[in-house]
Amino acid sequence: MALQGSVMAGLLFCSAKRISSNKWLASFMLVIISATLVMEFFNSDLAWKYPLAIPFIPILRMTIGPLTYFYTRSLIYGDKKLNRKDYLHFLPLVMDMQPQLINLLYFTGILGIPGVTRIYSSQQIQQFLFSGNVLYNLPALCSLLIYTGLSYNLIHKVLQHTEPSTHKLKDLKWLQTFLYAEFALIIIFMAGIILTLISSWNNYFLFIPAISLVYWLGMATYFRQAKMSFTDVTEYNKPPVKIHFTITEAEKYQQQLYTLMNTDLIYLNPALKLDILAGRLMISEKLLSSLLNQHMGKNFNDFINEYRVIEAKKKLADPSLNHFTIAAIAADCGFNSLATFQRCFKQFTGGTPSHYQNSLKPQNHYTT
Repeated sequence: MALQGSVMAGLLFCSAKRISSNKWLASFMLVIISATLVMEFFNSDLAWKYPLAIPFIPILRMTIGPLTYFYTRSLIYGDKKLNRKDYLHFLPLVMDMQPQLINLLYFTGILGIPGVTRIYSSQQIQQFLFSGNVLYNLPALCSLLIYTGLSYNLIHKVLQHTEPSTHKLKDLKWLQTFLYAEFALIIIFMAGIILTLISSWNNYFLFIPAISLVYWLGMATYFRQAKMSFTDVTEYNKPPVKIHFTITEAEKYQQQLYTLMNTDLIYLNPALKLDILAGRLMISEKLLSSLLNQHMGKNFNDFINEYRVIEAKKKLADPSLNHFTIAAIAADCGFNSLATFQRCFKQFTGGTPSHYQNSLKPQNHYTT
């Protein structure tokens, strides 16, 4: 299964060109696989047969938590360049570099300094470094617990306050389910540590469901994304749009908007701008734009101009107004220029104002 997981991680790395968050997922999978293989190395006779290989075997347990978090963040907000503070998340990795640090001290001669040698040779230090106590895994589990909590909280906020694309929403909900399973595994591992301290229980067997879970995550994500079209991928890579209104609030402001349009006929004002309409609703311009875009599917200009075009159609169809020019009717409906009126009229009706007006005139029929 470790080999299969490595192949899946490689596929995810290749697919990161389309969906950048996959590189974090692939890294996460490789670290889990690496931790499992390292555990196998030290629990078998290999560590005793090949002790010189130990300094060259990286132990990356303290990166599992940060990788979980950065995968979640990248999945939600897209690829972001890591800043200096982000790199601090990986600083605890130093705790996993015990063999490398010891060999560095040895080859540089620092370990030969009498004071350092005395400290290094003490029974307490030797027991701490080489006893293989089960508590050695506790910092990694605590780190994973913290970062799993941060990841879950991040997803929870996004699902509450934003509108992700359809495919990203599926991935986020699926990842949320995975985090539930990760919470459960962490608790089981911690319970296993307690059992190991008081009995002959071996936590090693828990790595089998752990690596199975990670392999399942990678495989499900890869095959689900493989079905996405180019348009789906484009939408998927966009950061989720923030929701400014609940459904109830949106409906309330929509009704106020319709009142301003249908009763107050505010669209007839040629000087009407976003800030004026927002002022009438007593909300900010940003909130009004969000209301129009997210809940009504239109921008401000299209929303207002559609009302103006409907009003213009009424006037063009009124025989008593035939003596008015099209430019005069456009101005009377709130348009600042004839060119804008022509463009908007064609946008919403598919034809020109003059063609629409002529189509309403009674046709002369000649019989022979």
